[in-house]
Amino acid sequence: MKTMPWDDDLWRKLKDAISPMPVFIRTNALKMIIEASESSAREREAEVVQEEDLVKAAREKTPALVRQRMLDALAEQGIRVDDLRIAD
Repeated sequence: MKTMPWDDDLWRKLKDAISPMPVFIRTNALKMIIEASESSAREREAEVVQEEDLVKAAREKTPALVRQRMLDALAEQGIRVDDLRIAD
């Protein structure tokens, strides 16, 4: 699924954050978030996916129905999501 290196701690946090979600959401959301995170890292000309790439991807690519839940799960893992709530 991954096509470029990720910060190891960040990858673990993403997997921990997404694991409690229902399987039908988790699989597609994980794929979209990975692709968008890596795209963001490439745009920054970075060699490793970092927190800012993941947060941007979660905000922009997670379906609206579960977006806030995903951001909350990332925050619970210690990822800074800027404490902004997403409007439904």
